[in-house]
Formats: sequence, C-alpha cells, structure tokens
Amino acid sequence: MRGALLAFLLSTTPAAFPAESMTVAVCNTSPASRSRIRRAENETAYVFRKIGVEIRWTECGSEVGASDMRMRPDFIVRVQAGGQTITAGPVSLETMGRAFMDGTGYGFMVDTYCDAIHELAQLYSIASDDQVLGYTMAHELGHLLIGPGHRSDGIMRAAWGRQELESLKRRHLTFNAWERSAIVHQLRMRRDTSRVPIEAGLQRPQNE
Repeated sequence: MRGALLAFLLSTTPAAFPAESMTVAVCNTSPASRSRIRRAENETAYVFRKIGVEIRWTECGSEVGASDMRMRPDFIVRVQAGGQTITAGPVSLETMGRAFMDGTGYGFMVDTYCDAIHELAQLYSIASDDQVLGYTMAHELGHLLIGPGHRSDGIMRAAWGRQELESLKRRHLTFNAWERSAIVHQLRMRRDTSRVPIEAGLQRPQNE
C-alpha cells in the first residue's frame, strides 16, 4: 500500500523533483525595489517549478557579458519603467513585455515594463504588482523557450484580463502539457549545444 502511494505521488507531483534548470539574471533599471523584484522572481520560479524546471537567479553582474560563455546566465530579464498606456482590458502582453529573438528563433533576453504592469494591476485590483510582474517574466521567458506566437489558454495567452488575473492570483495560470514538453526540449537542446555570441539575441525583437 505504501509503495503504491509513493508511486502515485511521484507520478502526480513532478514539480517536486525538477528535471531541468536554467540560470536567469535580472537587470533592474526601474524604480521597483529589490524586495519587489524578489517577490516577482518567486512567482516566476513557481510557474516553472510546476513544470519541473528550477530557476537559479542571479543579479545583473559582470558575468552577463563574460567572454567565457560558460560563465554567462542562460537568460536575462530586464525590468524597466515604461510600457504602453493601458486603458481597458483584456490587455495585450505586448504592452507589458517583449522577447528578443534572432531570425532562427534563438534568444536569451526579455524586457518587462513596470509602468504598464502596474496599470494592469490597478485596473482590476485583483493581483499585486509583483505577482503580475512575475507572471509577465514567466510569459516572456516562455517565448524564448517555445517561440513566438500565443496560445488560446494559460499563461501564453496574447491578452490578460480579469479572468487571467484571478487565475494568476490563485497561481492557476500555467504552461500546458505541450508547452512543458517544448520548454524541457529546448532547455536540453541549449544545454547540449554551444551558445551563440550574446549579441546575436539582439537582432530582432518579437513583440510578444
């Protein structure tokens, strides 16, 4: 009986045993406090942990531009002020973040825009700024691992409104099974191949 219970728990809680990991550096040039950034990182980490991916966080230091590729983080998140003005929802994710990819779909950097994120949080007063920031970070990192384009449901929807923020508040806004497979596959591919020069990821922005 105990053996059957253990097998059930192992099969239904993959996030408790992350199979993959990635390093993410956060470069904060916005007025957001370090504590707010930490809370946002926790939200992002939760989203990825649910699909079996652990995030190792680092701040924006010299390793971001290190000549030794092995010293660089896998991804960079820039937290910036600004973003397009929000008047009513559902709100396009293009106003709150952007993933940068080259012509092959490869990328390593995303931007998130604190002012637009704050406006969305204020518009509905459901989820906090740091929660919305964290889930926006997860959405944009998702583009780097899945590719451009959006899905009809979940965290990769093109626009977020009241329903998405309610799900976000309860931590129910997630990647689906197909997205999880794509993310894990991409992380393994990146791990097994050499990285391109850091400048290559800046060639073409994807407005996602």
